[in-house]
Amino acid sequence: MTEVLGLSTLLRHALPTGADGDKLAKWNLKGNYSYADWVGGVSAGIAAFNQDLVNRWGWLFYITEDMLIEYPDGGSVTEAPEITDTDTPRATHGTTISHMIDLHVYGDGVGGTKRFFRDARPAMLEADIQRIVNSFRWRFEKKLLNRLFLNTEYTIGTAGYNVPFVRGTGGTVDYTPPAYDGEAFTSAHTHYLGVNISTPLGYNDVLNQLAETLQEHGHEPPYTAIVSRADAASYNVLQNFVNPLDQKVVIVDRGGETTGSSFYSRDNREMGVIGGFESDFGYIEVRATNRVPTTYAGMVKSYGSLNPRNPLAVRVHPAEGFGAKLWPETTNDPDAPLKQLNVEMEFDIGVGADRTNGAAAYLIAGGAWSNPSIT
Repeated sequence: MTEVLGLSTLLRHALPTGADGDKLAKWNLKGNYSYADWVGGVSAGIAAFNQDLVNRWGWLFYITEDMLIEYPDGGSVTEAPEITDTDTPRATHGTTISHMIDLHVYGDGVGGTKRFFRDARPAMLEADIQRIVNSFRWRFEKKLLNRLFLNTEYTIGTAGYNVPFVRGTGGTVDYTPPAYDGEAFTSAHTHYLGVNISTPLGYNDVLNQLAETLQEHGHEPPYTAIVSRADAASYNVLQNFVNPLDQKVVIVDRGGETTGSSFYSRDNREMGVIGGFESDFGYIEVRATNRVPTTYAGMVKSYGSLNPRNPLAVRVHPAEGFGAKLWPETTNDPDAPLKQLNVEMEFDIGVGADRTNGAAAYLIAGGAWSNPSIT
């Protein structure tokens, strides 16, 4: 053996001749996963994802197995006539209108050879789970917000339609809201508002007009608004904006300021909540998301998580239920029983039975409504 004089240094940690560092690293980093480990890891990730969808968005939708949603078609109201003890009350009836919610299956998965599953690194499994979860989250949240913000009708079969909230005339399933509190509506009534910034009107008008649109149909505050994250600063400086304070904040000293938020609350900044707004028609919780483009805002009345009175309905198959499910694709090899882990989610989203519980606004010069592009 050759003798080398001098002190040992970090250079001695280098692999000797004949050793391949890449091969050694891959061997030492392998996870030694069993097939049960892989299935269990993906299953746990999917279960957490399903619960997170309810936690984040349950205030906006409810779950149904119904394909058809039927409800009264309103209009003017005729007062009940006075009768005597010899009169027979007149026979009368209401009219109904309906829309449909289709079902679509979405799928993704992860697969590999038996040796890949055996020797994969832990981070690879985590990355696979995260990729699948993100793909389903993207699909669900986009469909949810598209149905909230777009006034488009979608054909189901040859005569069925997945419809928006009240959208005026020009569609196939034009809806007339029932009269309420002395106000009658026509089929020209719409919940997709163009707010003219040149009037000038601003973000406070957006929130006030949306709140009025819900209140005039009997939906009482508080309301929930979904706005663009790009507009958060514009809402924050509104005079009637309610700025949530951290629990550690004890006192607020405005120092003689005359502009900006005048109200503060102990709200939690969860699920995109940036604060609130004291509108002319009641309190509004304001949530921001990057999926909504700038100068757009939507508003609904939430009746609680998964409440049937919530504005949107998520239709599911009665045999599958809500959320993504794991479908392992197996082989005939007892030593390598798993070929691929498939994840599927079967659902579609539509407006609930009350087509008045939702409105959207677009702050734009000229005040003409245009559908946004949800990302």
